[in-house]
Amino acid sequence: MLKNINQPTKETMNKEQRQIKKRIDQAYSKLHVLSNITWTPYRDEIFDMNKKGEKRHRFNRPSSDFEASINDCAKMFTVKNIAESLLTPNKYQVKDLINIRKSSLYSQSVVENYKDKILDAWKDEDLKYLANLDYIALIDWKYYTEIEERKVA
Repeated sequence: MLKNINQPTKETMNKEQRQIKKRIDQAYSKLHVLSNITWTPYRDEIFDMNKKGEKRHRFNRPSSDFEASINDCAKMFTVKNIAESLLTPNKYQVKDLINIRKSSLYSQSVVENYKDKILDAWKDEDLKYLANLDYIALIDWKYYTEIEERKVA
């Protein structure tokens, strides 16, 4: 039987991770406004870029290494990229494209073109929280807490 690569197989997410995922899902859902502007569904384009990148990142690694699914991580990066672009509008330039996720620059372009629509959709969201989402917190809570403890020590 084939495993569904989009389903986490490590220990299930803890309460904190489920809360993070809930906030990501909520913010991602509100980005549906980017899907009906032109013939290009911008939210889905960014999600697809991030999903492809996450699959490449996980290549040849057991799915048991991750507490969050590929789709969860792709949504997180979609939301994070857009929030970062709202808070730091000119963070990236074309020359940065070879050193960053392509979705980061694409998100910046989408925000530059449709900032008002996104801000209206996210009027109840905490942009700083979304911009500071942590990949490690989503995929490996134990390791995340170890890193945070080292920062304090």
